[in-house]
Amino acid sequence: MTRSITPITAAGKSGDNGPRTEEKAGPEHGLFVLRGREGRGLISLACDALGETFNLAHELHARLYAKDPADDRDLLQQMGEALACLETAHHYLLMLSSVLEERCPPDPDPDPGVDPWSVDPAF
Repeated sequence: MTRSITPITAAGKSGDNGPRTEEKAGPEHGLFVLRGREGRGLISLACDALGETFNLAHELHARLYAKDPADDRDLLQQMGEALACLETAHHYLLMLSSVLEERCPPDPDPDPGVDPWSVDPAF
């Protein structure tokens, strides 16, 4: 039996299947590019820190449910390390939020005389 897989591509304007060039290109150099790299690095570090937190917590869980549980001092040390990894992930995410806020243009204030909390909801 022969199987063939037909790739499905999205059609562009007038059925054109070529690359899309409508996206706005950002600058190639400068602070914007540097902040983009920093943001990608920070989210990677945050994911790594959360992964280590998970691994330590999973190991802690296994040690607590073992037939012969580990010494409580060892468990406390491991729990402290898991919490330190979690705090580190939190720190990286806070740093990432400041990078993203710096890259976003500020929202224009439509009417400085109106309190945004006094406006009725739109729904």
